[in-house]
Amino acid sequence: MSKKFLIIIAIFVLFSSLSWNFSKAEAALKQDLQALTTQQDIVVLIEKSANKLTVFYQGNPLKSFLCVSGVNPQGDKQRQGDNRTPEGQFFITEKDRLNDHPYLGRKWLGLSYPTPVHAQKGLENNLINSDQYNEIVGAAAQKVLPPQNTALGGWIGIHGGREDLTKQGLNWTEGCLALQDADLEVLYSMVQYGTPVIIVP
Repeated sequence: MSKKFLIIIAIFVLFSSLSWNFSKAEAALKQDLQALTTQQDIVVLIEKSANKLTVFYQGNPLKSFLCVSGVNPQGDKQRQGDNRTPEGQFFITEKDRLNDHPYLGRKWLGLSYPTPVHAQKGLENNLINSDQYNEIVGAAAQKVLPPQNTALGGWIGIHGGREDLTKQGLNWTEGCLALQDADLEVLYSMVQYGTPVIIVP
């Protein structure tokens, strides 16, 4: 058996393993969605690759919107400044009205990033210390905004602004999710503090 053939087989096995792990993670998130829709009236699902945000009411899709994400759309957010939109299960921590901000639009819905899952990875990769990890885990347990000033980054949310780019389906944010302002007005009226938000690849 040639060395070249062995290398090809090794590459194939590696990518098959990666694909399997990614699909497992996405399947787990979708299971979370199914479980949440039996417990919560309103659940928000965001599919990054489809540029789509869907609001579920009592387990059924109620309304969908065009939704774009970070300029680095591949993969989960890992650290501040990577311009990735985080993936996983979050909840809404803030609802703010803005005065036609040029970048954020008219409304802001803050999300509970970083989550304990992100904190665990950050601790393992020496991005945060144990005190920061415990603060993030504690915030999640209390359903409040976690620390936003660690190396994991923060201030992730759903906003409007830059409709010229959003209408084209272009991922233009630094890691947040962007809707057209009129759509955001509708979403803003449908969700509350604590509303679950699931973000999948």
